[in-house]
Amino acid sequence: MLLYLGDSLTRGLLGWSYIKFMPDEPYKNGGLDGDTAHGALRRLYIYREMPWYPEIKTVVVGIGTNDLLQPHLMTTGLVWKVIFGWRGSWKKWADKPEYERVMRRIIETVLADGKKCVLMGLPLMQLQNYPMEELRARNGILKRLAGEYGLPFADVLGAELEAVPDPRRDYDFGRLGLRRLADIFVMGLAPRTKDAISKRRGLELTVDGVHFNARSGAIAAEAVKKCL
Repeated sequence: MLLYLGDSLTRGLLGWSYIKFMPDEPYKNGGLDGDTAHGALRRLYIYREMPWYPEIKTVVVGIGTNDLLQPHLMTTGLVWKVIFGWRGSWKKWADKPEYERVMRRIIETVLADGKKCVLMGLPLMQLQNYPMEELRARNGILKRLAGEYGLPFADVLGAELEAVPDPRRDYDFGRLGLRRLADIFVMGLAPRTKDAISKRRGLELTVDGVHFNARSGAIAAEAVKKCL
């Protein structure tokens, strides 16, 4: 059995979870919308106490997008600053050194439990002014940790840019975030509209600048499958 530990990109409420494109085998979806590296570590400790945890053979760890995304959104408008300023008080964001420390703890916890671990790289964000160099730096940390611990690394960003060398990167949620609220409502009630929304917005790899459409979900799944 597989445990997919991650955030909304794993859960798949907004956009498609890459799990949808994985082989059909038993798994637990450990995706939580808005979660950070610190949150994933806390949940891993909780999962270890669950009756199903001994059946887990491999943990696929895809976490860290919100440690970059949420602070970035705070710079785009007052509403986001209020929302994530409040959330940041209890859902801690990790800077690069802290991100590496937390990821080490996740890896070492999984390995100490006698399970295999796959590290999943952070994907492309198609948002306006998103810090791409910071994204690449975080992926560099993950790739280095994978080498240090002898783990497979699923280079999702690399696979996406190979498929779409020059993707659009200028989408925004608006100052009031109304597009975001509409997306939650529409995609939650009518999941089949996700790719139509992505196409209408001209986004090659996301439905809303952040979450996977079917194309990028399949790309991410293929990168993970090669590691299993």
